[in-house]
Amino acid sequence: MLQVLYSGETGELELSGTRQGLLAFGQLLRGKAGSCDLWEDRRPVPYERSLSEIAFQEDPERATVSIVTEAQILRILGAREALDLLADNIEDFASEADASDHCHVDSPTYDYIAPESDPLVIAFVK
Repeated sequence: MLQVLYSGETGELELSGTRQGLLAFGQLLRGKAGSCDLWEDRRPVPYERSLSEIAFQEDPERATVSIVTEAQILRILGAREALDLLADNIEDFASEADASDHCHVDSPTYDYIAPESDPLVIAFVK
């Protein structure tokens, strides 16, 4: 199970799921392109709304990965190496973190994230 919550006020996204869901998503990101439907939270407090889909695609023209919200879809587009680094971070978090932990993935912290990306927090479903 995965969900993505969006805050219009801060532009922040929260990708959350079960350990197994996050691990499976990390593996999915290692493909050339794909998508997955998300569980939609009807009351995503303190976030504004819940997104319905993640779509990703490898783009050899890019050096980094871009993570942006378009309507109800979280779009991830980037170089293979950058997508693999994002997958590594998601899988490492899912494998090693405590249930109450979270991880920030943004361009100031990671140089493989494009500056135009929305700030992303990875967490376990509460």
